[in-house]
Amino acid sequence: MDNRYRNAAAELALLAAVVFTSMALYWGDFDESTVLVLYAGSMILVLTLILSTFDNLIFAARLFLLFIVGAYPLAIKLMGRDLYFSVFEFTTQTLSVATTMYALSLLAVVGAYLGWKAGAGVRGANGSEPQLPVFDEYHFWVFVLSALFAVLSGVLITASSTGTILDSAYGSGTEGSPVIGSASAIGGIALSVMFYCCMAARRQAYWILLGLVATYLLVWCQILRGLRQDVVGAVFSCLVLFLMFRLRDVSIKVRYILYVVPVFLALELWGLVRTGLSLFLEGRLSVQELLDMGLGNAAIMPGVVYSGTLGPIATTFANVVALFERGQVNMLYGSGYVDYLLRTPPEFLYPDRPQDYALMFPAYGLSSGGGFFELAEAYLNFGLLGALVVPFLISFVIANFYSKALSRKNIFYIFALSSILCVWLRGSWYQTFAFYKSFISGLAIFMVIHVVAVLMTSNRRQRH
Repeated sequence: MDNRYRNAAAELALLAAVVFTSMALYWGDFDESTVLVLYAGSMILVLTLILSTFDNLIFAARLFLLFIVGAYPLAIKLMGRDLYFSVFEFTTQTLSVATTMYALSLLAVVGAYLGWKAGAGVRGANGSEPQLPVFDEYHFWVFVLSALFAVLSGVLITASSTGTILDSAYGSGTEGSPVIGSASAIGGIALSVMFYCCMAARRQAYWILLGLVATYLLVWCQILRGLRQDVVGAVFSCLVLFLMFRLRDVSIKVRYILYVVPVFLALELWGLVRTGLSLFLEGRLSVQELLDMGLGNAAIMPGVVYSGTLGPIATTFANVVALFERGQVNMLYGSGYVDYLLRTPPEFLYPDRPQDYALMFPAYGLSSGGGFFELAEAYLNFGLLGALVVPFLISFVIANFYSKALSRKNIFYIFALSSILCVWLRGSWYQTFAFYKSFISGLAIFMVIHVVAVLMTSNRRQRH
């Protein structure tokens, strides 16, 4: 048998085994020891699947972020029924709920895997030879206009902010509430396009201007106001573009762990201290009190293993699963996604737009830490089928943008891909709506920048 067919057969067998385990855990009624065996076996299968995608950082990250939100809670509950994965809503953190969450995550990994393969096309994204465009006058104007949008997004953030976290606590208004809700995403997209143009231009002056704009937006307007995710998204987007077009290698290297782990720990630490940093600088808190304030209830609640960023996201998933178990909610049959259209205009233009589903839980007597995880939304809309189809469609779109950004010298696909990458964690964990709104924002600024750049270029040619 040809190696290609052998690999395809092994791939299908692996995916089938993951789906079988998912269905068994979802429909079956097993004791704890059986769940543990199925968990361990399927963990090996999924890790094997993720390892097979290490030739593409985005693909591997996509699968991992979907999987960990289901895998972590069940691991905690298997360690002990009195242990919890979040400081929010202990009543929904049961073994039964965690098992269902894990089963849905297994199905989502399969859907996301198949969606990426389909979206990458027959040739596949990795088979394309990436080429940077010739830096001409059109790209000069794209660079300049992107810089203006990046600065404008920073202005919108600071104009609505009460100050930095050096002066007041995060959550008291430091993060701002811009009139355009996607201001941070617009800044990330614009900064990514500037970075792409800098790689094409290969001139020091452009890199200097990029550095100045990035310092203003990422440091002054975002990180000093507690906006971690927006900074991570913009940097991640630029990193992927660098790997794609400069190194021409987006595979994951073992040495990357040396960079990722310290960055992750630094971001978690920043998340802990941003609430009480101003009080600490005033001498009103000790280091221990500063960390305890950041940990919140986790510092005093017994049984919480680790909450951090992951815990609150997993809570929204657990809450939705528990509401279905209790018969308190019915499937939305896609209406939750149709609401995206009504939520597209800025709130000041349409104040009566549908409510964010992340705010639904208090009506059922439940709490959460914010956000509305992709699988929670998919399950609420389409049940079990949603856990397969929604990740498939999202991965299909991402892979399609990625593949076309590599193979076509069309800057539209750089805008499209950057609109996904700059909200990578927010879209993957907090809300699928973040992907949608960022893409709409990216499309809007592309149209403006493209039209103006074409007009400026054509006018100059006519004068000459």
